[in-house]
Amino acid sequence: METLDIIGWIASFFVISSFIINDMLRLRIVNLVGATCWLIYGIIDFSSSIIFLNIVIVSIQFIKISQLLKKKKSL
Repeated sequence: METLDIIGWIASFFVISSFIINDMLRLRIVNLVGATCWLIYGIIDFSSSIIFLNIVIVSIQFIKISQLLKKKKSL
């Protein structure tokens, strides 16, 4: 199995796993890891659509995680 395939399988595992998590912070962190793996996959494969999508997803996840942490901190 090639490195690119391994990264793709790892990314798939994390994204699929995020759908079965109920805790929102944990879900977003797991999905962030998956999106980061997909971003790396896209960079290695020179796939601009995968790169673009996952830059957007990673950015959204960072914002949402920050909001959740601020909310948790204020409670």
